[in-house]
Amino acid sequence: MRKTLSAVLAAASLKVASAVHACDAEQGALCPAEAGAALGTCLKDPSKWESKMEISAACKEFMAINDACAAEIEGSCSGMAYSDDTMVCLTQWTAQDTLSAGCAAALPKKEDKEDAAVDAEKKAWREKRKKARKDAQDMMEKEKKKDEKKEKKRRRKAKKSSDDL
Repeated sequence: MRKTLSAVLAAASLKVASAVHACDAEQGALCPAEAGAALGTCLKDPSKWESKMEISAACKEFMAINDACAAEIEGSCSGMAYSDDTMVCLTQWTAQDTLSAGCAAALPKKEDKEDAAVDAEKKAWREKRKKARKDAQDMMEKEKKKDEKKEKKRRRKAKKSSDDL
């Protein structure tokens, strides 16, 4: 369930034109004329559906989050229930200490520190890349100083030539 919630969060967090909420497919098939909170009402009432379809687990979880966080969505998220920005608003735009206990419990949990720990191989790769970037910067700085010396020498030579005239 945690992985599915993370997937819902990831899908809702995308900031590209194709980003859609977890109930987008159900909205298109079952309640195409509805949006916002009215979409939630429609999705919960099969008598309002325009066709037959099974509601996905991700959509059911998204519906539960919208229900648990209805007050926060209305107050902090400009009423953006069942929208592409619902999860982003609740997890990133809204201060977590302002969420009700029920809403906070319904949202996907942040990764544990041990889940986010970087393994030794990745750490070694990062250090190697950091060293390569540092070496490249050092080389560029050395070239810049060399070019500056050449430019000074050229200017002195040009000045000497103009003085001789």
